[in-house]
Amino acid sequence: MSVGLHAGATWPSSQDYAARARRVWLWSVGVFGILAVAYATAIAATGGEPILLAPLAATLVVIVVLARPVAGLYLLFAAVLFLEQFDIPGISPLTSQTRFYQNVSAFTPLPLRLSACDLLILLTLASCALRHIVRHESLRRGPFAAAVMLYTGAFAVGTAIGIARGGAWDPSATLAELRGPLYVAISYFLTVDLIRDRARLSVLMWSFVLLVAGKAVQGIANYIATSSMSLEAVTAHEDVIFFNVAIGLATASLVIGLRTKLSYAVIAAAPPILIAELVTQRRVGFIGLATVLLAVTILSVARERRRAFVLIALGALAVGAYVPLFWDASGAIAEPIRALRAVLNDPTVTVRDQLSDHWRVIEDKNIEFTMRQLPLTGVGVGQEYLFQEEPPRPSATFVYWRYMTHNAVLWVWLKAGPIGAFALAFLVTRVLLVASSLFVRLRDGELRLAAALVIALVIAQVIFSSVELGLTYTRTMVVLGVALGMVALLFDIGNRDEASDRAPVLSA
Repeated sequence: MSVGLHAGATWPSSQDYAARARRVWLWSVGVFGILAVAYATAIAATGGEPILLAPLAATLVVIVVLARPVAGLYLLFAAVLFLEQFDIPGISPLTSQTRFYQNVSAFTPLPLRLSACDLLILLTLASCALRHIVRHESLRRGPFAAAVMLYTGAFAVGTAIGIARGGAWDPSATLAELRGPLYVAISYFLTVDLIRDRARLSVLMWSFVLLVAGKAVQGIANYIATSSMSLEAVTAHEDVIFFNVAIGLATASLVIGLRTKLSYAVIAAAPPILIAELVTQRRVGFIGLATVLLAVTILSVARERRRAFVLIALGALAVGAYVPLFWDASGAIAEPIRALRAVLNDPTVTVRDQLSDHWRVIEDKNIEFTMRQLPLTGVGVGQEYLFQEEPPRPSATFVYWRYMTHNAVLWVWLKAGPIGAFALAFLVTRVLLVASSLFVRLRDGELRLAAALVIALVIAQVIFSSVELGLTYTRTMVVLGVALGMVALLFDIGNRDEASDRAPVLSA
């Protein structure tokens, strides 16, 4: 047998490998040391220009993500939870100044119409693809692959319709409209592929609880710092979705009777999160919260009937006492009443709410007019929807207001016709059915809590998107895709539990 060595040659010893490792380590330390000194010098010379850190940070991220693709998913999930996509009027927290969601071409000379968020997603996707090629692994699909692809495919059809209609088709608007559906699909498949054990699922759950709690604390700090000013909000509009989910998780933890570090953390985080929701003054947030709590209560009846009825009794007492006490009150404590008045069309609502409602009433009329004119196809992606009545011009930050609507649920119909509406309804229904089943039949309390997160997020997202641009926001769509992808692991564990229950017991 030939060993492929020249005469007199010897195999490398462990000492040789150790010496080689030391050389690599020393070279690495030297290179990073030189880079650190160079960057420190440059930053000092320019007075602390933060853009200089971008190449170094990008290099480190590329190395880490190529080595461990799941790190890219963790970074993406954390970034979209903690970094605002849009400015908050009247305040400028550091988390809204990162330009993480802004095209690189908008603030650098590089003609790159992709954001740092886009690049991180593509890097993670490429790292996963390389791993599959090297290991000859097949792609995991998960329980929602067909529903997610149908939803994304509906927008592909909508894009074809938009291009075919010609005229004022806008490629920039098309890209803006397609990002949301694409984020859902890519985030879903990345999560299905990368989250294959409970340890990784736990990282996502802890990240959600801690980062949402951090946003709540930041919102409270913003409120205190601007108490002398009259601001519309102290957090991003879409943060109320995450607040509602976290409060729903705390409620589910109590009903399940879960006693773990995660459950204690989410219960401890609930009070500041609720305070942040009160001071951020979003009516849709309280409507969504009520719906999420109702869903958690209904689900709990199937497994924890006694605790569920206690929750119902306490909730009824709290609402019965709160409504008459604070009906005519003002301030943060009365914000839920403000949401209730909006639902009841109370004429005593504030001028701010009346103006907001008036804009949406005109928008809804235009949506109805468009659907009557183009009932089978919609206008298509990248095309303006039809205006029967011109609304007041919105803020400058709402660039594509002639393409997107605050009612994002009907926006799907506008862009892809009945196919889009069916795809969205099918996706939501499929997710709620599967996740609800898992919540009831899973044995482990923390896994049931993960199922509750998915249910609460989908419900909060649909409620929010009925009056806001929720299906077009990068933050909400990435979080939604990751949450849907988490269900793949829960689904596998649930099937294993059922298989073990059906297995015959052998007696000695």
